[in-house]
Amino acid sequence: MFIDENGKTWYKGNLHTHTTVSDGRKTPEEAIALYKENGYDFLALTDHWKGSVGKVTEDGMLLLPGCEYNVHGADVLEGVFHVVAIGEKQPAALDRTDAALGAQEVVDAVHAVGGIAILAHPAWSLDTCEQIMALHGFDGVEIYNSVSGLPRNCRPYSGEVIDQIAVRGVVYPCMAADDSHFYENEACYSYIYVQADALTEEAVLDAIRAGRVMATQGPRFHITKERAENGTDWVVTLTCDPVETVIFYTGSVWHNQRSLHAENGEGLTCGTFVLRPQDRFVRVEVIDKNGKHGYATPILYEA
Repeated sequence: MFIDENGKTWYKGNLHTHTTVSDGRKTPEEAIALYKENGYDFLALTDHWKGSVGKVTEDGMLLLPGCEYNVHGADVLEGVFHVVAIGEKQPAALDRTDAALGAQEVVDAVHAVGGIAILAHPAWSLDTCEQIMALHGFDGVEIYNSVSGLPRNCRPYSGEVIDQIAVRGVVYPCMAADDSHFYENEACYSYIYVQADALTEEAVLDAIRAGRVMATQGPRFHITKERAENGTDWVVTLTCDPVETVIFYTGSVWHNQRSLHAENGEGLTCGTFVLRPQDRFVRVEVIDKNGKHGYATPILYEA
C-alpha cells in the first residue's frame, strides 16, 4: 500500500495464483503466507475450474474470490483463451466438458454472477488481435505474466498484442500478474496497485472496473492527458519513480519522441508525449535501473 501525492490510497495485489488445489506447488495457506510476507494487501487464488472464496485473513489480507477458466484445449488456431474470473458471487454456470464452450460464453457467465473477467497471457496463448476483437466485455488484460517467462516458459510479455488491438480502438486496463505455479522466480514479481477507497472486495472490484489500476514490477507512475494548445493534439504527461528508460508505444511506425533515457546517472522522473491523430494511441512503459518495468494502459487519441 502507498498513498500518492493527492492523498489517494493504492493497494498492492496479485490476481492470478495457483495452488495445490489445481496445478500449483504450494498449498493455499502457503501461498497466502508468501504474498502477505511480501507486502501484498490482496490476493486471488485462481485455480483452474475450482473457485476460491473471498474473506479477510486474521492478519488482514483481503482474499478475493477467484477462478481460471480455459477453453479450446491447445489448438491455437481455434483460439486458446484463459479467462481469470475475480469476484464471482457464486460459481459461473459453465460446463467444462462442453466442447463448444467459447471465451465469450465464459466472459458472459462470469459477469452474470457479479465477477470481472480478465484475459490472461494473450501472447503466451498466441491469441491474435482478430480473435480478441471478436470478443467483448473483458475487464482487463494481462500485459505481463511472470510464469510465462524463462526458465520454464516463453512469451511472458503481451505488449505487442495489446498495441495491435489499441491501434484498432480497443483498450482494456492492463494488468500484471505472477500466475504462480512453481513458486520459483515468478512469485511476487509482477503485480498491480489499485486506487480504492477501502481494502474491501467491493471497493477493489469497483476500482478495477473503473480502470484505477497500475501494472508494475516495481516502478510507480502517474499519467495525465490534456488538450494541446493547437486544439487538435493531446499532451500526455508522465511522472514516476526514478527510472532509466521511458518508452512511448504508439500506432506510428516512426516517431522521434519514441523513448527517453536517463543521463549522467540520474533517473528520469517525468516525461511528455504529444499524441497526434496519426498515432491513434500511446502506451507508456518505464524501466528502472534493476530492469523492472511499469506498464500503463493505452490512451486512445480522441478527436
